[in-house]
Amino acid sequence: MSQISLFTIIISALIAFFIVKSRGKSKWGVHLKGVRCPKCNEKQPFIRVPKNEREALWGGYTCNNCNTEMDKYGQLLDDKP
Repeated sequence: MSQISLFTIIISALIAFFIVKSRGKSKWGVHLKGVRCPKCNEKQPFIRVPKNEREALWGGYTCNNCNTEMDKYGQLLDDKP
C-alpha cells in the first residue's frame, strides 16, 4: 500500500471520527450549522475571526451585536477565558 493511500485512509477516519463526535456536542466535534446568539438572536457569520485563544482552538463566537461569548454550538459561556 502506498504512503498516499495510507495517509488518505487515516485522514478519512479522523474526519469521520470528528463528525460522529459532533452529535454529542463535545469540544472535539465539528458543527456545520448556523448559530444564533442566545441573548439577542443575532445570526453569527459562518466564516469567523477568532476574538481570543479559546475561540481559535475550540471554536465559538463573540457576538458583534452584544459581545456575548458562546461555544461553537451557540450555547452561552458563563466563564470568560
